[in-house]
Amino acid sequence: MIYLGAKLVKKSEIVCLFQKNFLPLRQNLEYIYMELTVDSGSTKAKWVFTDGGEVVRQVFTAGINAAQQSRVVIAEEMAKVGMRGVERIRFYGAGCIGGEVNEVIREELVAASGCSDVSVESDIVGAAVGTLGDRRGIVCILGTGANAVLWDGVKVVGKVNAGGYILGDEGSGAVMGRELISDYVKGLTPGWLTEVLEREYGLSYSVVVEKVYRQPMANRWLAGFAKLLGMYREEEYVRELVEGTFRRFVKRNVCRFEGWQETDCVVVGSVGYYFEKELRKICDELGVRLVMVKKEPI
Repeated sequence: MIYLGAKLVKKSEIVCLFQKNFLPLRQNLEYIYMELTVDSGSTKAKWVFTDGGEVVRQVFTAGINAAQQSRVVIAEEMAKVGMRGVERIRFYGAGCIGGEVNEVIREELVAASGCSDVSVESDIVGAAVGTLGDRRGIVCILGTGANAVLWDGVKVVGKVNAGGYILGDEGSGAVMGRELISDYVKGLTPGWLTEVLEREYGLSYSVVVEKVYRQPMANRWLAGFAKLLGMYREEEYVRELVEGTFRRFVKRNVCRFEGWQETDCVVVGSVGYYFEKELRKICDELGVRLVMVKKEPI
C-alpha cells in the first residue's frame, strides 16, 4: 500500500492509473512529426516510422493488395498499425497499378491517420528507390508475386505487365506453389513429395479446390509452399521447378528491356532472397548482370 495524497492506494491501482493516463499520452507524442514509409506485398506489409531520418518504430501486418481486397479488409488491417499524428505517408504496395486502386489505398490511409500528405505508388517503385536510388537499372520483385521495370534513377521508364499469378508472375512464390499444386492434382509429383503434402499439409483434391477457388487470396496460400520447396531444394524435382520458374521470369521480363545485357539488375523479395543461389545460377546462364539481392527494400 502507498499513500497518494491523503488516500491509501494499492500499488496495482497506481500501475493501472499510469497505463490509463500516461501511456496513451506518450504514445500520441511519439507519433507527432513522424514520417511513415510502407512496403506492402500481397502476403505481408512493413510499416516504418521515422523521425528526422531515424527509425523509431516498426509494425508488421498482413499484406495489403487493393487489386484483390475490399475496402473493409484494407481498413481493418490499417487499423492495427496506429498511425494517428503522422505527418507524411509514403505507401508502396502490390497491386497499386494507379487510378481507382491507388485512390482506395490513399483514402483509407487518410482516414486511418488524419494525414493529408499521402502518396501511393507500386511496390516496384519502392523497390527501385530502396535499392538503386538515383542510379539506372532493372528492378525486379520476386516475392508472393513478381514484377520487373526499367528505372532511370527518377522514375519507371519501361515495364512488363506482371499479369498476376494466373497470367504471369513467373518466378514468384505463388507461381512456384501453383506449379507444385498443379503437379500434385495431376499426380505428377514424386511419391515422397506427395506423401509430404498429404501428411504435413493435409492436401487432397477437394482441399485444393476449396483453397484455390472458394477462399480468398489463393495467391498467398500457393506462395506458402515456397518454404516447403526451400526445405527440399536439393531434390531434382524441386531444383528443376525453381530454376524453371526463374528462367521463365528472366526471359519473359528482364530480357524484354532494351540494353538489358549491359544494365545492372537488382532483385527484392523473400523468394529471390531465399533462393538466391538458384536465381544467380539462372542469371549467369542467361547473361543477366545481377548486382544485388535484398529481402526488403526498406
